[in-house]
Amino acid sequence: MGDLTLKTELIVDKLFEEEEEEDSLDVDSGGSQEDEVARNVAQCLRKLGDEYNAMIESHIKKLKPELNHLAKKQSIEMFSSMVSELSNNSEMQTYRQQLGFEMTLLKIAVTLGLGIVKESPSLLPTVKNAMVNFINSKLLSWVQHSGGWEKACSL
Repeated sequence: MGDLTLKTELIVDKLFEEEEEEDSLDVDSGGSQEDEVARNVAQCLRKLGDEYNAMIESHIKKLKPELNHLAKKQSIEMFSSMVSELSNNSEMQTYRQQLGFEMTLLKIAVTLGLGIVKESPSLLPTVKNAMVNFINSKLLSWVQHSGGWEKACSL
């Protein structure tokens, strides 16, 4: 799983790079095959997360007072708690039944992470770290059993 752990970090990096490049026409097509795969998975995750944007944005506004805590030591636990809170929301129950628990958590984590950084750009390094930690601790075995990131993303 060591490779998947490192790949998760690369994918999360690409996810936020894509966010920064979204307004720019200067997209770098160079890089290794691994970078290209990570970029493709990040794009897929972004599309998955886009479905939840409207629903999660309203919750991010409610959680805004808690965002200050993300900058402190407990950022990983706080991010995980926010994802859990959102996944247990009654609005999410239908999605959990349709997509499965792990895919729903992944979609929420991606949307929440992107939304927090949009709301508070200074939290980017903290959010990236918290997302990588959350995914690696809660979802990595599911990714592995799905056949890796490329296959998990296409489920």
